[in-house]
Amino acid sequence: MRTLSPRLLLIISGALAAAVVITLVLLSATGVVPPITAVELALSVLTLAAAAVIVLGARRTDGKALRIDARTKRQEAALARTEQSVTRLTTALDGLAGRLEDAAREQSRTVLAALGEDRVELTAQTGRLDRLAGTASRIETTLRQGAGDLEDLRKLRHDHEQLTALTSTAVRDLGDRLEALAGAVREGHADLARSARHDYAQLEALIDVRALLEPRAPLPRLRGWAASPDVLRLLVERVAADHTKLIVECGSGASSVWLGYAVQRFGAGRVVALEHDERFAEASRDLVAAHGLQDVVEVRHAPLTTWTAPRTDSGEAGASGGESWPWYDTGAVEDLHGVGLVFVDGPPGATAPLARYPALPVLLPRCAADAWFVVDDTVRPDEREVADRWLREHPELTGSAYPAEKGAMILRRTPR
Repeated sequence: MRTLSPRLLLIISGALAAAVVITLVLLSATGVVPPITAVELALSVLTLAAAAVIVLGARRTDGKALRIDARTKRQEAALARTEQSVTRLTTALDGLAGRLEDAAREQSRTVLAALGEDRVELTAQTGRLDRLAGTASRIETTLRQGAGDLEDLRKLRHDHEQLTALTSTAVRDLGDRLEALAGAVREGHADLARSARHDYAQLEALIDVRALLEPRAPLPRLRGWAASPDVLRLLVERVAADHTKLIVECGSGASSVWLGYAVQRFGAGRVVALEHDERFAEASRDLVAAHGLQDVVEVRHAPLTTWTAPRTDSGEAGASGGESWPWYDTGAVEDLHGVGLVFVDGPPGATAPLARYPALPVLLPRCAADAWFVVDDTVRPDEREVADRWLREHPELTGSAYPAEKGAMILRRTPR
């Protein structure tokens, strides 16, 4: 293998070192490698190259002293030249390094200045971003609180709506109840007013009758089962106007006494009261005797028996022909004639439907031409029906309602 000469090795080393130095300069100029680093690397490469040449030359001194000596001289000369070249290159590199360092400093100042402005702007932006972040955080917190408050408001609104609905329902219910109560109060007031008017009318009628007849002993209460004062006043007015000679009363009690006083004062006649209950008949007689009216009032016990409406002359049943009712024993009235007034206040309504119907068919043939029938308790449907049937079956009769407390109907023959 052929050994390269030291000179060739030196050239190759110098060329490589130069190439490396040039490369480092280019890299430093382009900013890839810092200038100071490039210089240091270049010096290191040159030093290594020189060291390599020395090492290669030293290795060739294996007994060739002369050649080594000559070669050493040549190497010394070459080293001197190399040293001169290195010195020139070092000087050039120093100048280049200075220029590069100045350029780097200038560039660094420019970059640092730019970076400083950017850093200031960046710092300002960062501050603004921090403030925006804080504001955003506060907004987020506020939004969360607002969301919570909104949810609470929704719940409150829901509760308020429920409360409003319940309140509206309660108010409507209360309004309905108040309206019902107001209606009840109005009805109660109207009832009270009607009752007051009725009571006043009854009191007024009672005062009139008592003042007119001047009873000699205490009298039992009126109204209820007994006749009301307004009906008694009607009967007394009739007796006073017509001086009635004979009165027939279906039923007995307090009304028998009042009619006895009226006949005694105005009629100079008598009263015959029919009573189906023997014990009540006896009590009525005692009451009449207590007032000293036994000479004008006769209470007859007439038990209830079956009375059947007669048929027509053709043998066919009339309007009520063939019908039957429980009524007073007709034997109790066979001796009565010229009756001027009939007061129909019995039998009791609970006896049978239309229980008072037989009164007119039985007594009308025994009445005077101008006789009156006064039917009490026509507020009850049965008594109204009885009066209506009488009017339908006896066209010669006329009827008129009398505004008594328990209702009354007056029936009499039509004047010819």
